[in-house]
Formats: sequence, structure tokens, C-alpha cells
Amino acid sequence: MDTTNNRNFQTRVSALALSLVVAAAIATPALAFADGTTSTKSTEVTIQYVTPEPGGDNLSFSVPTQIPFVAKADGTMLAPSSDTLQIQNKSVFPIHVVNMAVTEQSPFKLVANVATGTDANAFQFKVNGLQAAASVETRDNVAWNMGDAGSETDTIPLVITDAKIVRVTTDITTPQKAATITWTVASGAAQ
Repeated sequence: MDTTNNRNFQTRVSALALSLVVAAAIATPALAFADGTTSTKSTEVTIQYVTPEPGGDNLSFSVPTQIPFVAKADGTMLAPSSDTLQIQNKSVFPIHVVNMAVTEQSPFKLVANVATGTDANAFQFKVNGLQAAASVETRDNVAWNMGDAGSETDTIPLVITDAKIVRVTTDITTPQKAATITWTVASGAAQ
């Protein structure tokens, strides 16, 4: 063989070797999957309740639409049983009452004790042992916890006691609005 043919032969062999190296490099990723090699990555999943928009509601619960008192001649007031007066959680997570706010309706006057004072149409009552007032904090009271909807603890029966009215100057022969109770609830449970 002459030198020119020898160089052509070496060039062809070098080109063939280079082609085989490139082909092997390209085929290598395919070979990695072919031998059963696997790879994994993770995705985190989180859940959070949405802060309600102004005027919106993210917690679902129901309260009595009315507590109809009946006044006896001695000023004692009777209310329906706790079987019919209940707050019920309708959310999928526990909630608790954090505040009970009672706003009196004129001419009635909500007081702590009807035996003191001189106000006309003065009345008082307790809900679950707490004196009704303009603001009753229940945030840390575990008695106001409710389990998630559908659980055995998803309701709070409202037991009305110590209900009295004195110095009545308004006609109460028909139902008269005396007050409004605003219930504030929060997610979670009091500890």
C-alpha cells in the first residue's frame, strides 16, 4: 500500500471509530431506561381554608332564628328547651363560639340583675350559665366547642336560665322584639 492509500484508510477507520463513539453516546440514555432504572420526584399537597371576602362566609353554622320568651305574672320568663335551641356546625372542621353579643331593643333594657336599678322593661337571662350582656367572651371556654359537621359533637344546646323581666311599661300581650344575639365563631377549638 502506498502512503496516500494508507492515510485514506486511516482516515476512514478514524471516521468510522468517531461515528461509533457518537452513536454510542446518543444511544446511552435509551440504554439507561432499558435496564430498568427509575427516577422519582415529589410534589407537596397543602390545604388551607380561604379567608372570606368582606361580606362572605367561610364557616358554615346555624343558630336559632328566635328565642321566644313567655313572661309569667311574677316576671319569670320561660324559654323553649335546649332540644330546640341549638347552634350547629355545618363546616367540615371543628369550630367554636368566641363571642356572644346581645344588643337590646328599645324600650327594653338588658341588665345583669333586674332586682337592682329602676329601668323600665328591664330584663335578664343567662345562656349556658353566662349572663347575657353586650359582649360575652367565650374564646377560651371549651363548652362552646363544636366538632365537625355530622359528628356527635357538632351542636351546642342553648340552655336558658335565670330569665326575668320587671317594671314592664310596654304592651307584651303580643311578641315584642327585646334584643338580638350576634354569635361570632372561629375555626378550631378552644383549649
